[in-house]
Amino acid sequence: MKRNLLVFLVWMVVAPAHAVTTTVAVPPAPNAPPPSRLPASAAKAMADDSSGLRKGTVEAVSVGAGTFQVYGQRLTFDAQRVRVFGSDGKPSSVYSLKNGAKVRFTLDAADSMHRRVAVIYID
Repeated sequence: MKRNLLVFLVWMVVAPAHAVTTTVAVPPAPNAPPPSRLPASAAKAMADDSSGLRKGTVEAVSVGAGTFQVYGQRLTFDAQRVRVFGSDGKPSSVYSLKNGAKVRFTLDAADSMHRRVAVIYID
């Protein structure tokens, strides 16, 4: 009887240990899309990278209209407020934006549509 009780107690202690497995979660890659199990509002908040630095090649530019196009996306800028820096890191002018120029840029956080550019770095 004691033997059966001892076997039962050992089984009660060991059985749950076999059911638990440990895994190491791999962190998501930077700029990875949020997992689909998140609510839509949380996914949108995580996906909003409006203060991040973006880069691309200028496909078209119109200083008069205050627009330029990168990867087929039309972006706007306020010619009086946008800050432009040349490849030497010194302040430059929006007139130095040319088709084919490699640029890095940030979006204006105050723009709810996330289409207005705040800072442009010309490489």
